[in-house]
Amino acid sequence: MKLTKTQGLTITGLTLSVAAYAWITAGTGASSVAPTPEHAQAVSTEPAADSPPPAVDANTPQVTENTELQRVREQLLSKYGAHLDQPKAQVRLLEDMMRYLASIDPAHWEENLLALLQTWFPDHHDALRERVTALLAYQDFMEQERYALRAMAPGERRDFIWAKRQELFGADAELIWQAELQSQALSQSLQSIDSNSGTPLTKAMAYTQAIEQTYGDQASRVLESRRQELTDRFLTLPSVQSSLHEQPAPERYATLRGIRAQLGMGDEALDRWGDLDRSRDERWSKGDRYQSERNAILEQYEQGPERQEALNALTEEVFGKDMAEVIRSEEAAGYYRFEEERVFGQN
Repeated sequence: MKLTKTQGLTITGLTLSVAAYAWITAGTGASSVAPTPEHAQAVSTEPAADSPPPAVDANTPQVTENTELQRVREQLLSKYGAHLDQPKAQVRLLEDMMRYLASIDPAHWEENLLALLQTWFPDHHDALRERVTALLAYQDFMEQERYALRAMAPGERRDFIWAKRQELFGADAELIWQAELQSQALSQSLQSIDSNSGTPLTKAMAYTQAIEQTYGDQASRVLESRRQELTDRFLTLPSVQSSLHEQPAPERYATLRGIRAQLGMGDEALDRWGDLDRSRDERWSKGDRYQSERNAILEQYEQGPERQEALNALTEEVFGKDMAEVIRSEEAAGYYRFEEERVFGQN
């Protein structure tokens, strides 16, 4: 790798651009896991799993970073600088840098990464280099085993991957993939809640307790930031939907409101969701009528202009002119919305 002093910092002859800086500031550090097999495919230079990262030339000249590159560094320090002693933060930093450098210089991203780690993060350089080695080995593993992994049952695949993670990252693996472990734990709790007896409201109470046990001190923050996702996961439980389908509308509205309240929604949000539940019921009531009368038309008329004219008239009568156009377009594309499964609280 060659670093020159032409117009600031140039990596293998390529000066970092405004577009490259825009990439890093777009918030690409959302992932809490190491790079996926697809990512490895995109940026891999096929290093051997047991080979150390290439050494940085000790004679590499000191360089003066240009304004753009300095801003990239400041962005990374702002996101991760205070947490670089933590394994998860180290992995997220490296993921960001690996994707970023691969996007501007795919042929030399790895050596560029090592050079910038030494320049930008000297206090954590050794730890980050070790983490790079583990990440590259993990990428190779996921790439080499991708066909075998697809053939495995979910539990077998999970155990196989975790064995490799623990081999490469040791005890830090549980910290790096903490979000995945928590999601698995919550899924297991949901399966247990679904199979137990009880009303949807008692199950919602058990669910919030499971969230608190899974996320501990972070439970309130998780509920605040992921409330809708967590609510949807609960509402789609077969036992919950079965109970909601059996309830008359007034009781169902009360049950849905109670579930949402248990998961922390305030009164204004609960009122809005209640209005939406009622409007959805009205739409599905129209849909039931439409489907019934549509089937009668299909039986009455042969394929042709008369049938289409009758269907068009029905669609406009039930839904109005504007919505009828939407329905006709959907059906022309093969989608029949009122043949979909009704999921109370969601559609």
